[in-house]
Amino acid sequence: MCLQNLSPTIRFCLVVFCSAAALAASGNTQSASAPAPAGASQVGTLWQRLVDVSRNDPFLANGAKRELMVRFWYPAAQGRCAPAEYASPKVWAYLSQISGFPLPKIKTNSCLQSGVAAGIHPVIVFSPGFTGMLTDATFLFEDLASRGYVVASIAHTHESTAVEFPDSRLITSSFGSYLAPQTLRADLESLALVRSARLDDVKFVLNELWRLDTTLGSAFHNRLDIAHIAVMGHSLGGEVALTILQRESRVRAAVWIDGVISDESAAGTAKPVLLLAAGREQWNQDECRLWSNLRGIRRAVNLRGAEHLTPSDAVWLGRAIPGMAVAAGAAGSARTIAAIRNHVTAFFDSVLRDRPFNPLLTSMTFDRAVTVTTATQPLCPQLAEKGEPQ
Repeated sequence: MCLQNLSPTIRFCLVVFCSAAALAASGNTQSASAPAPAGASQVGTLWQRLVDVSRNDPFLANGAKRELMVRFWYPAAQGRCAPAEYASPKVWAYLSQISGFPLPKIKTNSCLQSGVAAGIHPVIVFSPGFTGMLTDATFLFEDLASRGYVVASIAHTHESTAVEFPDSRLITSSFGSYLAPQTLRADLESLALVRSARLDDVKFVLNELWRLDTTLGSAFHNRLDIAHIAVMGHSLGGEVALTILQRESRVRAAVWIDGVISDESAAGTAKPVLLLAAGREQWNQDECRLWSNLRGIRRAVNLRGAEHLTPSDAVWLGRAIPGMAVAAGAAGSARTIAAIRNHVTAFFDSVLRDRPFNPLLTSMTFDRAVTVTTATQPLCPQLAEKGEPQ
């Protein structure tokens, strides 16, 4: 469904990404552990403050330059592991405050500020959903890092519900939060401003990847394969990923995770695209239009029995919070988590590492966990029956 055609209520349902933190609003204080990664590498993580000196912050009127926090996950050099927090204590306290309930303690699989493993690693830039947090798909980021990828997840300052900077400043959203949906500003004007800022943010991060790779003393010096970059996003972030793919020659592929579609992103591309949808009984008209306009490698994966939050940390955090569980998919949470990880990795292995396509993505599949549609298969049989392009 195109953004400009949505009613406020439907638009809210489509673009608001209720992150894992939102599920903690039950008052449950027990701990939870992120699912163990499946890859062979130890996982490292670090935060990086980036300032775009060429751009004024579009959400401020004082001429301040655009400032971002980006969290990286990456394959780490073997060594001592200092366990990394899921989020900073100040961010976690703020989320607890606006939700009105204490949040559970979360154990990650990442080592804080470990050295980056030798070699050069393909890079995936991630944009979360509207007012979402940069940690919202940690279960996927850690897994990709364990399999040799560097993930750079962006906190879109003044839109993200909360982000802490190294000098202890906590910057909260100017658009409300998924934790208080009654205050959320999801009108067309706000969404257009947010989308524009996000597109510039991602472009800036792409520039910074080159700087981080080429700067002596950088944690990522000579470790980033900047010739093999992809973008990935959930919900509104999925639309941003598709648009960036069209606009940026530096980006080779995109993964769209249960996203929205604008007229621009629906125009399609000749570059590789993976559509990862949640619980589609039938793909909608705009998704069918996008599919018909994808002229390169394309795959569509539907998580059977899933909902919008399933391809996020909600799928595993919900199990630890009574009464707040998110649909785990028709095959159960463990198999759904594995399916998300394996299909996304299979796609990236092919388009970023030039490996043969994994059997997971080489033929039309229909099982309890997923339905996979290949380039030669109709995504929208209802249109095929009418003889319409799809």
